Amino acid sequence: MEIGEIINSALVGSLKSIAQIALIVIPLMICIEIFKEFKLLEKVTVIADPVTRCLGLSREANLPIMAGLVFGISYGGGLIINSAREGKLTYREIYIINLFLVICHSVFEDTLLFAAIGAKWVPILFARIVLAVIICYLVAKFVLIQD
Repeated sequence: MEIGEIINSALVGSLKSIAQIALIVIPLMICIEIFKEFKLLEKVTVIADPVTRCLGLSREANLPIMAGLVFGISYGGGLIINSAREGKLTYREIYIINLFLVICHSVFEDTLLFAAIGAKWVPILFARIVLAVIICYLVAKFVLIQD
């Protein structure tokens, strides 16, 4: 195989991958902006109630967790910092939220990207969420985190 064919094949493959990623990321970014504009995330944070209760967190933890799950660790982290500065979260809650989001963030975007490259998305999504809950539950119950 000639070098020209190799370069051509690599470029075509790369462009196809970029197009697949763009087809996933661009609509997600539009949805994120819509969620931000209409403050929809604040309205659906009650979905996180069972998880935050299980982890011994206050309801104030719902928004950063949901933001991190949906929008990613940067946006979730920004909300954690903001909530901490306002005194809405304890050090323990901040620690557990951060641990949760390190394990499980951007679930829609990451899952769709893995699916685009051929991975089975259901086990990936399930494993990330379940592992985050289990690990955070164990840390919340058995590790002394002082405020």
